[in-house]
Parts: sequence; structure tokens; C-alpha cells
Amino acid sequence: MAEFLTTHGASYHIENIIKDARKELVLISPYLQLSQNFFERLLDADKQGVGITLVYGKDELKSEEREKLRQLKNLSICYFENIHAKCYYNEDCMVITSMNMYEFSEKTNREMGVLIRRSSDKDMFEDAVKESESIIAHSKKESLTPVRNHRKESYSSNKRRMGFCIRCNAKIPFDMDKPLCDECYKKWDKFKDPTYKEKYCHGCGQHESTSKEKPVCYSCYKFLGIG
Repeated sequence: MAEFLTTHGASYHIENIIKDARKELVLISPYLQLSQNFFERLLDADKQGVGITLVYGKDELKSEEREKLRQLKNLSICYFENIHAKCYYNEDCMVITSMNMYEFSEKTNREMGVLIRRSSDKDMFEDAVKESESIIAHSKKESLTPVRNHRKESYSSNKRRMGFCIRCNAKIPFDMDKPLCDECYKKWDKFKDPTYKEKYCHGCGQHESTSKEKPVCYSCYKFLGIG
């Protein structure tokens, strides 16, 4: 039977879910700022070969969080812009709660949640896993590889800004209205579909799902201050 949790109980059981994971760990939290305790538990799980999937949203990850997460070799990190759910589970236990994996929430906010065990609430547990898998499937997988220096150089006001063709990845002048090289533009111009899916970010050149209408990835979009 599901168990009601207060703030302390939610934090306690999330820690246990991380600590007791054997093969799989899924953490869904719109806001992310790991406490030292949670991060150390994640390091331990990672060393044991546990596959960790982390979904976040709302705000871009701060540089210090990226540095932390880069230490996890078995981490898959995803971004889902409209995520509001908070759900944490391993093979056996799940916490659905109002609590983000955010140090401020853990120490300051008044939270509540429920603990669900697969052994006693199998149908509820599996329904929640299916919904979590749907969220993950529709999330954008991110790379923690540092790219900031490259972007700063590309966007620097005292240099000519360079970008990349969103179809072939050739270097071209950075222009949000002209994100295709001449050759690729000729091909695009035959159909003139601004939403046609392309392969690369016009800003950083990384492999991303873009279009003439939306030619940059989310990180470049935020970095440029467009939104």
C-alpha cells in the first residue's frame, strides 16, 4: 500500500532509492541543484554501474551542476521544457512528490509525497513507469560536453560571428534569418517549408533537430538571450 510522506520522509526515501538501485535509476525533477548528499549517492550508484536517467526542465543547468554531473559515466540527461512532475524510482521503489532535487526545496520548503513499492502496488507502479518512459521518450537528450567557449567565440561582438548550415554543417556567417548555406538554400527553396527538420544547430554546429524557423538549439537560444 502507498505510504504518505512529509518533507523529511520524501528526502529520506529519495536517498534510499538512489542508494538501493541495482541496475536502473530514473530521476525526474524540473529544477535541479543537487545537495552534496544526493550527489555522493549518485556517485556511488554510478560506480556500481547503475544506469541513471535524469530529466529536468524550466531552467538551463548552471555550470557547477554540469561539472558535477559530468563525473557520472552512466548518466543519460534529458531536457523536457514543460515538465512539472517530480518522480524518482529504481527497480523496486518510487517516490512521487512535490519536491524537486533542489537543495533549497530539501532544506526549506514544506513538501509532501507518496512512496510506492512495486511489490505491493504493482499496477500503480507500472502505470507511473509508463508515464515516465513517455516523458523520457519525448525529451531532448543533452550532452554535458563543454561548448561555451566555442559559442562565446562565435558570438563575440568584436569578431565576425560565424555559424553553421543547419543542413550540411558547413561554416557560414551567423544569421538567424539565413541559417542555410547557398547550396542547401537552393534545395530548401524548392519547397519553402520553414518547419522542415534539419540536422544541425546554426549557433554551435552540434547535431540537433532544428529548422529554418527555429535554427538554434535550446542552449544557444538561451545563450543569445532570445527568449
